Amino acid sequence: MSTGPSYGLYCPVVPLAWALRAAGHDVLVAAPESLAPVANGSGMPFIPTYGPMHMREVMAHDRQGEPIAFAREEPQMLEQAGRGFGRLAARTLPGLLDVAEKWKPDVIVAEPHTYAAGVVAQLKGIPWVEHGVGLGYFREMDKSGADELTPELTELGLGALPEPDLALEPCPASLLPAGGAHGVPMRYVQYDPPATVPSWVFEARERPRLLLTLGTVAPAAGGARVLKDLVNSLPALGVELLVAVADDIVPELGPLPDAVLAAGFLPLASVLPSCDLVVHHCGGGSTMAAILAGLPQLLVPQPIVAEQYDSARRVTAYGSARQLVGQPIDPEAVVENCRALLEDESYGVKARALRAEVAAMPSPASVVPVIEELAGARPGR
Repeated sequence: MSTGPSYGLYCPVVPLAWALRAAGHDVLVAAPESLAPVANGSGMPFIPTYGPMHMREVMAHDRQGEPIAFAREEPQMLEQAGRGFGRLAARTLPGLLDVAEKWKPDVIVAEPHTYAAGVVAQLKGIPWVEHGVGLGYFREMDKSGADELTPELTELGLGALPEPDLALEPCPASLLPAGGAHGVPMRYVQYDPPATVPSWVFEARERPRLLLTLGTVAPAAGGARVLKDLVNSLPALGVELLVAVADDIVPELGPLPDAVLAAGFLPLASVLPSCDLVVHHCGGGSTMAAILAGLPQLLVPQPIVAEQYDSARRVTAYGSARQLVGQPIDPEAVVENCRALLEDESYGVKARALRAEVAAMPSPASVVPVIEELAGARPGR
């Protein structure tokens, strides 16, 4: 299995990795060295394909290491993201090819924008499974990703990025983009890194509980200021507030209001069932976690990850969320939209219907035989 070096790209593939292991197969995670603690924490063996690397560094600098000004318009953001994933592939391609030559896998599983995986699979004649990670696949990124990879593709005798032999689609049918499903439906299963579940999750409460997160990318890229403004505004709703953010970002939030019950890393799968509403950036992991919990959502996409805007439009159109688009974020507008979401039960009804739809999708374990057939491998081979 191979992904980029981030929680958001790796965590969605873990349940399938577990399902493959439980079926008796060997699974090896191959990715940049920075992902090692996350992969090992999920119980998976790991081998690096490149040295320490962070996605924000790859996205923010060209091949010569020169800073790139972030685009502010959606089409340009998607193009820029594709080029960033192309640079990631250029770095990791030699290492991933070396792993494939030495370990000789029967199949390669990767998230959609780990372009090196498809290239290596094509070169070595190995079946490639593309594992979706959120609410859809953004083909707009692939053209610019392929353009960025042109020198490597040309050198290897490839005219384009290879297509997968099998694609797994975690997006529920009600939220699919206009082009429809990209592959075989497979239920999204929430995986959180190891954590202790706080006792207050199971305790009775008298006030609504709201969880706020902007994910792992935006706060580290300067979004902590936005988070701080929201932390200080949302208590006006008379709620208990949970702030899900990396532990090292918490000091940047300053003194926390009394309404904040907890701030730092929080295991969403365990914490969200105790909540009434989620305010977040519409990243793939946060969105799917809120859907699995059956919760209404206020979506405030950030101008860093391009696909957040499209995802926010689709969840809002479904009827289980509201969205606020535009920068800077107006904390008063956030408060008023949260109030509407808490008071109008129709959002909760739609959110619970969406949760039921996801629950009815095929599990990762049910997909294992399909992968076995593709790879021609069975336990004990």
